[in-house]
Amino acid sequence: MKTVMVLIHDDVCQEARLQCALDVVRAVEGHLVCLDVVQMPVIADGFGIGGAPGVMLLDERENEDGNVDRLEPRLANEGVSYEWARVHSQSDTAITDNARLVDLIVVGKRGVGEIAESGSAASRLAELTSAPILLVPTEQTRGVDLSGKALVTWDGSAAADAAIRAAVPLLKLASEVEVLTIGAGDADPGDVAAYLDRHGCKVTARMEAKTGDVSAQLLDALRTSGAAWCAMGSYGHSRLREQLFGGATKTLLAKAPIPLLLSH
Repeated sequence: MKTVMVLIHDDVCQEARLQCALDVVRAVEGHLVCLDVVQMPVIADGFGIGGAPGVMLLDERENEDGNVDRLEPRLANEGVSYEWARVHSQSDTAITDNARLVDLIVVGKRGVGEIAESGSAASRLAELTSAPILLVPTEQTRGVDLSGKALVTWDGSAAADAAIRAAVPLLKLASEVEVLTIGAGDADPGDVAAYLDRHGCKVTARMEAKTGDVSAQLLDALRTSGAAWCAMGSYGHSRLREQLFGGATKTLLAKAPIPLLLSH
Protein backbone atom coordinates (compact mmCIF):
# COMPACT_ATOMS: atom_id res chain seq x y z
CA MET A 1 0.00 0.00 0.00
CA LYS A 2 1.82 3.09 -1.26
CA THR A 3 -0.61 5.37 -3.11
CA VAL A 4 -3.50 6.84 -1.12
CA MET A 5 -6.19 9.02 -2.67
CA VAL A 6 -8.29 11.39 -0.56
CA LEU A 7 -11.34 13.28 -1.76
CA ILE A 8 -10.87 17.01 -1.29
CA HIS A 9 -13.93 19.26 -1.11
CA ASP A 10 -14.73 22.19 1.14
CA ASP A 11 -17.26 20.44 3.35
CA VAL A 12 -17.76 19.42 6.97
CA CYS A 13 -15.84 16.13 6.62
CA GLN A 14 -12.79 17.40 4.75
CA GLU A 15 -10.56 17.77 7.82
CA ALA A 16 -11.37 14.26 9.06
CA ARG A 17 -10.67 12.75 5.62
CA LEU A 18 -7.39 14.61 5.27
CA GLN A 19 -6.11 13.80 8.75
CA CYS A 20 -6.78 10.09 8.29
CA ALA A 21 -5.23 10.06 4.82
CA LEU A 22 -2.09 11.77 6.11
CA ASP A 23 -1.79 9.27 8.95
CA VAL A 24 -1.96 6.36 6.51
CA VAL A 25 0.56 7.91 4.10
CA ARG A 26 3.03 8.55 6.90
CA ALA A 27 2.61 5.04 8.27
CA VAL A 28 3.31 3.33 4.94
CA GLU A 29 5.78 5.97 3.70
CA GLY A 30 3.54 6.43 0.70
CA HIS A 31 2.25 9.06 -1.68
CA LEU A 32 -0.92 11.14 -1.32
CA VAL A 33 -3.18 11.96 -4.27
CA CYS A 34 -5.50 14.85 -3.39
CA LEU A 35 -8.49 14.64 -5.73
CA ASP A 36 -10.33 17.96 -5.60
CA VAL A 37 -13.99 17.48 -6.50
CA VAL A 38 -15.70 20.44 -8.18
CA GLN A 39 -19.42 19.69 -8.24
CA MET A 40 -21.17 20.13 -11.57
CA PRO A 41 -24.64 21.68 -11.08
CA VAL A 42 -27.44 20.19 -13.16
CA ILE A 43 -30.32 22.67 -13.44
CA ALA A 44 -32.83 23.01 -16.26
CA ASP A 45 -35.20 25.92 -16.97
CA GLY A 46 -38.29 25.84 -19.19
CA PHE A 47 -36.17 26.06 -22.33
CA GLY A 48 -33.54 23.49 -21.40
CA ILE A 49 -30.32 24.31 -19.63
CA GLY A 50 -30.22 27.90 -18.48
CA GLY A 51 -27.39 30.22 -17.55
CA ALA A 52 -27.61 29.58 -13.82
CA PRO A 53 -25.57 26.34 -13.92
CA GLY A 54 -22.65 28.16 -15.52
CA VAL A 55 -22.66 30.78 -12.78
CA MET A 56 -22.94 28.10 -10.11
CA LEU A 57 -20.07 26.14 -11.63
CA LEU A 58 -17.92 29.28 -11.66
CA ASP A 59 -18.75 29.92 -7.99
CA GLU A 60 -18.02 26.29 -7.10
CA ARG A 61 -14.73 26.35 -9.00
CA GLU A 62 -13.66 29.59 -7.31
CA ASN A 63 -14.57 28.17 -3.92
CA GLU A 64 -12.51 25.04 -4.55
CA ASP A 65 -9.62 27.12 -5.90
CA GLY A 66 -9.63 28.95 -2.56
CA ASN A 67 -9.88 25.65 -0.71
CA VAL A 68 -6.85 24.25 -2.52
CA ASP A 69 -4.92 27.50 -1.95
CA ARG A 70 -5.59 27.22 1.79
CA LEU A 71 -4.56 23.57 1.95
CA GLU A 72 -1.41 23.81 -0.18
CA PRO A 73 0.82 25.52 2.46
CA ARG A 74 -0.29 22.99 5.04
CA LEU A 75 0.46 20.00 2.82
CA ALA A 76 3.83 21.47 1.91
CA ASN A 77 4.73 21.30 5.61
CA GLU A 78 3.29 17.85 6.37
CA GLY A 79 6.44 16.04 5.29
CA VAL A 80 4.69 13.72 2.83
CA SER A 81 4.87 13.17 -0.92
CA TYR A 82 1.69 14.48 -2.56
CA GLU A 83 0.10 15.70 -5.75
CA TRP A 84 -3.12 17.43 -6.83
CA ALA A 85 -5.75 16.28 -9.29
CA ARG A 86 -9.20 17.68 -10.05
CA VAL A 87 -12.47 16.31 -11.34
CA HIS A 88 -15.44 18.44 -12.50
CA SER A 89 -18.35 16.15 -11.78
CA GLN A 90 -20.90 14.90 -9.29
CA SER A 91 -20.39 11.35 -10.49
CA ASP A 92 -18.83 8.54 -8.50
CA THR A 93 -17.82 7.05 -11.84
CA ALA A 94 -15.76 10.14 -12.64
CA ILE A 95 -14.06 9.85 -9.27
CA THR A 96 -13.17 6.20 -9.76
CA ASP A 97 -11.78 7.02 -13.21
CA ASN A 98 -9.02 8.79 -11.27
CA ALA A 99 -8.54 5.88 -8.88
CA ARG A 100 -7.35 3.12 -11.19
CA LEU A 101 -3.81 3.04 -9.83
CA VAL A 102 -4.32 3.82 -6.15
CA ASP A 103 -4.13 1.43 -3.21
CA LEU A 104 -6.66 3.12 -0.93
CA ILE A 105 -9.40 5.75 -1.28
CA VAL A 106 -10.27 7.87 1.77
CA VAL A 107 -13.84 9.18 1.82
CA GLY A 108 -16.21 10.66 4.39
CA LYS A 109 -19.47 9.23 5.63
CA ARG A 110 -21.50 12.00 3.97
CA GLY A 111 -19.93 11.66 0.53
CA VAL A 112 -19.41 14.46 -2.00
CA GLY A 113 -21.85 15.87 -4.52
CA GLU A 114 -24.18 13.38 -6.13
CA ILE A 115 -22.77 10.49 -4.14
CA ALA A 116 -23.76 12.23 -0.91
CA GLU A 117 -27.44 11.82 -1.72
CA SER A 118 -27.70 8.14 -0.82
CA GLY A 119 -25.45 8.36 2.21
CA SER A 120 -23.46 5.36 0.98
CA ALA A 121 -20.56 6.91 -0.88
CA ALA A 122 -18.12 4.28 0.33
CA SER A 123 -20.17 1.30 -0.84
CA ARG A 124 -20.89 2.88 -4.23
CA LEU A 125 -17.22 3.64 -4.79
CA ALA A 126 -16.29 0.15 -3.61
CA GLU A 127 -18.50 -1.32 -6.33
CA LEU A 128 -16.72 0.69 -9.02
CA THR A 129 -13.09 0.17 -8.08
CA SER A 130 -10.90 -2.67 -6.89
CA ALA A 131 -9.20 -0.33 -4.42
CA PRO A 132 -10.30 -0.62 -0.79
CA ILE A 133 -12.15 2.30 0.77
CA LEU A 134 -11.39 3.92 4.13
CA LEU A 135 -14.66 5.43 5.38
CA VAL A 136 -14.12 8.20 7.92
CA PRO A 137 -16.91 9.28 10.31
CA THR A 138 -17.94 12.90 9.81
CA GLU A 139 -17.63 13.52 13.54
CA GLN A 140 -14.02 12.27 13.62
CA THR A 141 -11.94 15.00 15.29
CA ARG A 142 -8.52 13.43 14.82
CA GLY A 143 -6.70 11.07 12.50
CA VAL A 144 -6.55 7.30 12.80
CA ASP A 145 -4.21 5.58 15.27
CA LEU A 146 -2.73 2.83 13.14
CA SER A 147 -0.45 1.71 15.97
CA GLY A 148 -3.44 1.05 18.24
CA LYS A 149 -5.87 -1.85 18.23
CA ALA A 150 -7.61 -2.91 15.00
CA LEU A 151 -10.80 -4.93 14.70
CA VAL A 152 -11.53 -7.33 11.84
CA THR A 153 -15.12 -8.49 11.34
CA TRP A 154 -15.30 -11.66 9.26
CA ASP A 155 -18.29 -13.70 8.10
CA GLY A 156 -16.56 -16.04 5.65
CA SER A 157 -17.69 -14.05 2.59
CA ALA A 158 -15.49 -13.20 -0.39
CA ALA A 159 -15.93 -9.51 0.41
CA ALA A 160 -14.64 -10.03 3.95
CA ASP A 161 -11.67 -12.01 2.58
CA ALA A 162 -10.86 -9.15 0.18
CA ALA A 163 -11.02 -6.59 2.99
CA ILE A 164 -8.58 -8.60 5.10
CA ARG A 165 -6.09 -9.01 2.25
CA ALA A 166 -6.30 -5.29 1.46
CA ALA A 167 -5.87 -4.34 5.12
CA VAL A 168 -2.78 -6.47 5.82
CA PRO A 169 -0.23 -3.62 5.38
CA LEU A 170 -2.11 -1.58 7.99
CA LEU A 171 -2.98 -4.50 10.27
CA LYS A 172 0.74 -5.27 10.58
CA LEU A 173 1.17 -1.84 12.19
CA ALA A 174 -1.45 -2.47 14.88
CA SER A 175 -0.47 -3.27 18.45
CA GLU A 176 -3.31 -5.79 18.52
CA VAL A 177 -5.72 -7.27 15.97
CA GLU A 178 -8.97 -8.87 17.07
CA VAL A 179 -10.88 -11.02 14.59
CA LEU A 180 -14.59 -11.18 15.36
CA THR A 181 -17.13 -13.53 13.79
CA ILE A 182 -20.80 -13.34 14.76
CA GLY A 183 -22.96 -16.42 14.17
CA ALA A 184 -21.55 -17.21 10.72
CA GLY A 185 -22.10 -20.97 10.57
CA ASP A 186 -18.95 -22.76 9.47
CA ALA A 187 -16.84 -19.57 9.36
CA ASP A 188 -13.97 -19.96 11.83
CA PRO A 189 -12.21 -16.72 12.87
CA GLY A 190 -9.24 -18.87 13.82
CA ASP A 191 -8.53 -19.33 10.10
CA VAL A 192 -8.20 -15.56 9.71
CA ALA A 193 -6.05 -15.34 12.82
CA ALA A 194 -3.67 -17.95 11.42
CA TYR A 195 -3.48 -16.08 8.09
CA LEU A 196 -2.72 -12.76 9.81
CA ASP A 197 -0.23 -14.39 12.16
CA ARG A 198 1.76 -15.53 9.14
CA HIS A 199 1.92 -11.86 8.12
CA GLY A 200 3.38 -10.91 11.49
CA CYS A 201 0.21 -9.53 13.10
CA LYS A 202 -0.40 -9.79 16.85
CA VAL A 203 -3.81 -11.39 16.54
CA THR A 204 -6.57 -12.99 18.59
CA ALA A 205 -9.87 -14.51 17.41
CA ARG A 206 -13.34 -14.49 18.95
CA MET A 207 -16.62 -16.15 17.96
CA GLU A 208 -19.81 -14.53 19.23
CA ALA A 209 -23.25 -16.11 19.02
CA LYS A 210 -25.88 -14.19 17.11
CA THR A 211 -28.37 -12.78 19.62
CA GLY A 212 -30.62 -10.81 17.25
CA ASP A 213 -29.70 -7.97 14.93
CA VAL A 214 -26.16 -8.59 13.66
CA SER A 215 -25.65 -4.91 12.80
CA ALA A 216 -26.47 -3.95 16.41
CA GLN A 217 -23.94 -6.50 17.69
CA LEU A 218 -21.29 -5.23 15.30
CA LEU A 219 -21.91 -1.61 16.30
CA ASP A 220 -21.61 -2.60 19.94
CA ALA A 221 -18.28 -4.28 19.16
CA LEU A 222 -17.03 -1.15 17.38
CA ARG A 223 -17.95 0.97 20.38
CA THR A 224 -16.63 -1.29 23.13
CA SER A 225 -13.63 -3.12 21.64
CA GLY A 226 -11.22 -0.23 22.05
CA ALA A 227 -10.28 -0.51 18.37
CA ALA A 228 -9.09 2.58 16.50
CA TRP A 229 -10.41 1.26 13.17
CA CYS A 230 -12.04 -1.79 11.62
CA ALA A 231 -11.65 -3.87 8.45
CA MET A 232 -14.80 -5.44 7.02
CA GLY A 233 -16.30 -6.65 3.76
CA SER A 234 -18.78 -4.48 1.88
CA TYR A 235 -22.06 -5.99 0.68
CA GLY A 236 -21.43 -9.67 1.20
CA HIS A 237 -25.05 -10.17 0.11
CA SER A 238 -26.47 -8.92 -3.17
CA ARG A 239 -26.77 -5.18 -3.68
CA LEU A 240 -30.50 -5.54 -4.37
CA ARG A 241 -31.04 -7.46 -1.15
CA GLU A 242 -29.20 -4.76 0.80
CA GLN A 243 -31.34 -2.03 -0.82
CA LEU A 244 -34.59 -3.85 -0.06
CA PHE A 245 -33.87 -5.19 3.38
CA GLY A 246 -31.10 -2.99 4.72
CA GLY A 247 -28.29 -5.06 6.20
CA ALA A 248 -25.31 -4.88 8.48
CA THR A 249 -23.16 -3.01 5.96
CA LYS A 250 -25.73 -0.26 5.42
CA THR A 251 -26.17 0.24 9.16
CA LEU A 252 -22.44 0.31 9.85
CA LEU A 253 -21.82 2.80 7.04
CA ALA A 254 -24.29 5.17 8.65
CA LYS A 255 -23.44 4.69 12.32
CA ALA A 256 -19.88 3.38 12.72
CA PRO A 257 -18.03 5.50 15.30
CA ILE A 258 -14.55 4.60 13.97
CA PRO A 259 -13.01 4.45 10.47
CA LEU A 260 -13.95 1.39 8.42
CA LEU A 261 -11.77 -0.18 5.74
CA LEU A 262 -14.12 -1.70 3.17
CA SER A 263 -13.59 -3.90 0.17
CA HIS A 264 -16.23 -5.24 -2.24
